[in-house]
Amino acid sequence: MIGFGLDGSDTPRRLTTSEQCLMIGGSEDTHDEMVETVLRLESELERRGRRLGDVTPTELADIAWRIDSPELHAIAVRLHDGLLLGGIDFMEASAEDLRRILD
Repeated sequence: MIGFGLDGSDTPRRLTTSEQCLMIGGSEDTHDEMVETVLRLESELERRGRRLGDVTPTELADIAWRIDSPELHAIAVRLHDGLLLGGIDFMEASAEDLRRILD
């Protein structure tokens, strides 16, 4: 997962990586929020014994709800609905399919 913070206008360039995520930019507060969300996400994935690329949009929506991330929940719901409308199986969806759904 890649997170972009677009509200940073101060001098420091913020970049944080984890095993499954990359966070770029944002103000100090925004970047800190993105990092906190990723830590909660990865903790929940670890608790479930799963990797981010292995969870379905439905599972991701549940995880996002549990870790109190409305933004991630909205993305997961959009993915789920777009896949359903397009008749596309998530595990067989291409990166292009997913990008098209989220555009």
